[in-house]
Amino acid sequence: MRSLQVGKGWSVEHNANRNLEGFRILDCTDEPGHLAGKLLAELGAEVIKIEPPAGDPVRRRGPFVGGAEDPERSVPWLAMNTSKLGVTLDLNAPRGRATFLDLVATADALLECAGPDAVVGPLAHGIDETTLRTANPQLVLCRLSPFGLGGPYAQRRGSDLTVLALGGNLYPTGNPDRAPVRCVLPVSHFHGGIELATAAAFALWGRQQTDVAETVDVSLQECLTVPNMTTPMQFPFTGFKGKRVGGGFRGAKAFFRELWPCKDGWISFALRGGPARNPGIQALVDYMRECGFSAPALERDWRQYNHNTITQEEVDQIEAALAAFFRTQTMEQLFRVACERTLLLAPAYSAREIARSGQLAAREFFVDIDDPGRGLVLRYPGAFAQTSLGPARVRGPAPRLGEHNDAVLGTLSRSPRTRASRVEARAAWPSPPALFRGLKILEFGGGAAGPLATRYFADHGATVVRVESRVRPDFIRLLRYTPGDPAGLDGSHMFAMVNVNKLGIALDLSQAPAREVALRLVDWCDVLAENFAPGTMAKWGLDYSRLAARKPELVMVSTCLNGQTGPERNYPGFGGQGSALAGFNYLTGWPDREPLGPYGTITDSLSPRFVALLVASALIHRERTGRGQYIDLSQVEAGIVCLSENILTYTATGTVLERCGNRSRFAAPHGVFRCAPEGDDDDRWLALAIHSDSDWQRLCDAMGNPEWSRDPRFSTLAGRLRYVDELERRIEEWTRTRSARALADTLVRAGLDAAVVWNFAELLEDPQLAYRNHYRSVDHPVIGRHLCETNAIRFAHYREALDRPAPRLGEHTEYVCRELLGMTDAEFRALAAAGVFA
Repeated sequence: MRSLQVGKGWSVEHNANRNLEGFRILDCTDEPGHLAGKLLAELGAEVIKIEPPAGDPVRRRGPFVGGAEDPERSVPWLAMNTSKLGVTLDLNAPRGRATFLDLVATADALLECAGPDAVVGPLAHGIDETTLRTANPQLVLCRLSPFGLGGPYAQRRGSDLTVLALGGNLYPTGNPDRAPVRCVLPVSHFHGGIELATAAAFALWGRQQTDVAETVDVSLQECLTVPNMTTPMQFPFTGFKGKRVGGGFRGAKAFFRELWPCKDGWISFALRGGPARNPGIQALVDYMRECGFSAPALERDWRQYNHNTITQEEVDQIEAALAAFFRTQTMEQLFRVACERTLLLAPAYSAREIARSGQLAAREFFVDIDDPGRGLVLRYPGAFAQTSLGPARVRGPAPRLGEHNDAVLGTLSRSPRTRASRVEARAAWPSPPALFRGLKILEFGGGAAGPLATRYFADHGATVVRVESRVRPDFIRLLRYTPGDPAGLDGSHMFAMVNVNKLGIALDLSQAPAREVALRLVDWCDVLAENFAPGTMAKWGLDYSRLAARKPELVMVSTCLNGQTGPERNYPGFGGQGSALAGFNYLTGWPDREPLGPYGTITDSLSPRFVALLVASALIHRERTGRGQYIDLSQVEAGIVCLSENILTYTATGTVLERCGNRSRFAAPHGVFRCAPEGDDDDRWLALAIHSDSDWQRLCDAMGNPEWSRDPRFSTLAGRLRYVDELERRIEEWTRTRSARALADTLVRAGLDAAVVWNFAELLEDPQLAYRNHYRSVDHPVIGRHLCETNAIRFAHYREALDRPAPRLGEHTEYVCRELLGMTDAEFRALAAAGVFA
């Protein structure tokens, strides 16, 4: 394998993860896909960013380091293109196309964006798949688009705003008295970028196994349904279409606040009940008493608290007392107590607080990157994961325009490049089987983040065995559970929806014989995935150091909020706290209101994608080397890496990004506008983004060119941004007397970026999601037929399947023990009699 000499400021660290070393990947993406190439490069691949001679359009987006507009100092470009090489080619010119195809011939994979607004990749320049495969029949081709490559929305424009609207995640995000609202940075690009990287790793694994060069189709819209955390799929049971409650959540009888002002900022805390949360609420009340604060509403037995039985009047009284107390405390005072007393409370950090985090410092998360070509040394978020083979970390600055033309293009006329080694292809099948057929995964833990990660593999044929216990059941089995319910611990819709395609075994790991069974399962599996609190697996003798001594080829991944090390490693947070600590809450909402955070638990929906990518890359590495590895994923750190622009804006310019509602610096109007009621539904909205002056003229035509629209102040983007208050008022005067669906249809036909803001009921009926078979029905023996969703990746050859309902607790214990582990009848009966399978 040849190593390129690429100059100062760019190097592969000796202690960096190299799972994908030897793979060459061409990054031809527009902005929505930039994160994908960055992640693959930081797993060791040689990623070459292809740009037109004038540069990627993102280079012209500010803020700029130093203030003056400079395409080499664009913060969005610098943040999302680290660790890549950079090449410029004119794909419209014969020589540029020929050189590009010569480069394609040396590559293992190509990433590009598709859709009407894609401008960088080969597809946008008329270079189709046939041409690419003529140049390289073994090329893995991965495409990211707003809605997918086929179906009724295939040629429809889609930006972050409108994809959020049609993915169902925008409708429930915001305050009840205002429009739905988004994060200031493009959340869809984060989900889509990781999904695209995961798709590439999956396809490279598949090529390694079967010699099939895949074409992969990733939909941003589908990526955005997962953060809703199964709530839309529960609509047939609950009738709940979604509701904006500010920074809060909905219980069975009341709405609860989740974001609170304190002395110097905001904190995330909610009166959610359950075995994992009630002790923390009691700890908070105890701390309040120690501070001399008491209130009658707080005097109750918090051990028995259930947020589904409490009334709104009671909630209001309790929350009034909490609000008064929180205003007397700083963020760090409250967070210190939370860490010491296992309280589910977290500060809603801005970039300033994140940059000063002691936990991140202890894990050496931030890295200072020397960029001599620009004369800069900038501090970046570093590793998106720690592994036993080195961190998956930033390896160098984003490339300058054409920086590596000589190093990369100058080698094309020499001897052919040696591609990454491939294991001998498996016996040829008439048609490719399930992508991960034969892969064996052992899963420990609970909640949604861990189970959603292994679903990527289960849906593609892997055998996943989930270990649980009746002694301490998964907390999502307890959602809406009430004593005496005939469904017992098997009636949770959320559990059923995130755990399809798995086998379930019950083991009481407090017993030594159960731990011996667990060790036999370790001997059986290829991958062990767990998301317990740090130290839990070690307590049972199941930590990586001991398991690796027993089985060196084991791939093990641990994911939790703050990672396995550092002073805050034992902080017991969930996705809501992760969103606050990573910065998502601070960046979502209105400038004159409290931070909100995107609906659902965003770190719980980002981290499964990271885990799937990391595990796939580790499996590729193991196939080539025989070595296993340990992966430590902090959900907070992974979220911060997605928000790299937030951090770099602060570290490079000193500016803290703030909430700005739905407005954009690069488009106007860019917002969500009220529409006419439909029946008894008066919560109807249109998402609209006008990206150019030609878009503006098309909008004026669609509106019938009213007199106000001819005002010269609105004829340019600069003018529309300057007079945006009046502009938005005029637009909403037009939309609020019209049907959202009719408006969207009209504007989409005019070639504009517009969408109805789907509620959860409408999301289930979306024709594009139906075309892609996103929601599928599964028959569960307890709750009956219910919906499940798959991921956003579609392969040309491989097919995902949702054909087994989630396991009832311990349902497959006997099958797993006898068929997979080879236990005798006598051995199994003896263990059962001893109460091991509890």
